[in-house]
Amino acid sequence: MIGTESPAPSFDDWHNLDQQIRQWWDTDVHTAFEEDIRADEEQTLLFLPYPYSSAGGAEKAFPEMYGWDTFFINCALLAHNRADLVRGHILNQLYQIERFGMVLNGNRTYYRTRSQAPLLAESLRRYIQQHDDHHLLMRAYPLLKHEYQHYWNAPHHQTPTDLATNRDIGDTDQPRLHAESEALDFFAGYGGEVRHCVPLLTNCLLVAYADNLGWLARRLCLEDEALHWQALARERAARIQHYCWNDHYGMFLEYNFVEGQQIPVFSLCTYLAMWAGIATQDQAYALVRQLTRFQHPYGLAMTDQMYPSPHPEFSWVQWNYPAGWPPFHIFVVEALERYGFMTETRKVAAPFLGLMTRLFQETGSLWEKYNVVEGSLSFPLERYNVPPLHGWSSAAIVLLGRQLFS
Repeated sequence: MIGTESPAPSFDDWHNLDQQIRQWWDTDVHTAFEEDIRADEEQTLLFLPYPYSSAGGAEKAFPEMYGWDTFFINCALLAHNRADLVRGHILNQLYQIERFGMVLNGNRTYYRTRSQAPLLAESLRRYIQQHDDHHLLMRAYPLLKHEYQHYWNAPHHQTPTDLATNRDIGDTDQPRLHAESEALDFFAGYGGEVRHCVPLLTNCLLVAYADNLGWLARRLCLEDEALHWQALARERAARIQHYCWNDHYGMFLEYNFVEGQQIPVFSLCTYLAMWAGIATQDQAYALVRQLTRFQHPYGLAMTDQMYPSPHPEFSWVQWNYPAGWPPFHIFVVEALERYGFMTETRKVAAPFLGLMTRLFQETGSLWEKYNVVEGSLSFPLERYNVPPLHGWSSAAIVLLGRQLFS
């Protein structure tokens, strides 16, 4: 069902890089203790009680602990049996909920008024499935309930559709852009005003959040609460079906609740409905057929074509064609696996893994994103040069390789 792709890496080339990443984890660790805060030149670093593997790792870019980056890092750490770091990451993000009411976009003062794609409950569930840590479960459950109820379902995030939007809840001079930074910064699919949309990224992950709260409640023998969370997950999934599914295109689309219409931008966000188990089996078959919209010789592009920037500040937005992003390759591969499309899973993983491995051999680095049309690191009208990155790029090597070679 998917078109021609570039060669996968050899097992030896992948395995050698996987082992290199295994060695990187300790050098990727940062701290945000009191002495680090005093030494911070920006004077914006926020305290975290445990060491963390930053979004950039040992590379210079993004030394902070970022909200959703940490989920992908956690998955790779679990694959490498580094539960010690994962537990610290979970405790750091629980500390942020205690102090700020939500997992922060990142541990900087200028991130205190917004979150990011909500994935902490998913991290906790995957950790608990491998490590029966009842003490951590007891600590986490009430805090996760608080974030779900009092941040993501608070009036500032609610819409007339009963789906969530994205916001920066601070007094900011760029509320439109800062709100979009809570989802994808920046993305044509929101039409330039994410606060008028109910992003698939946010709401599909909130379905998973409620489902995970139900799973956690059942582990704590709270059966009534488990049933309550499962009902909330089903209700949100039904609303996503109602507002976002487009039968003509066979895809889920972003929805603008102010204008009362879907936004005709085709993106990999549609596969989040499979990742979260929202799609029916018939819809999943339709979505698999749509993979050809995004497939290029070196992987999946974020969108099916280059959409113009909806923001006057930028001539091109980065969550766009021809960019192939490591986290969305992970999402799509896990989505396909969930519905049993194992052949397609390998076809998605192989070319992107091949590109990442080849460019690592050529440059000595992994990178934040990749041009999957040309097989390069060049992008049109880029706001900044593509930075070398460990973080979710390391995670893609670890996780996609295990899909391909296991």
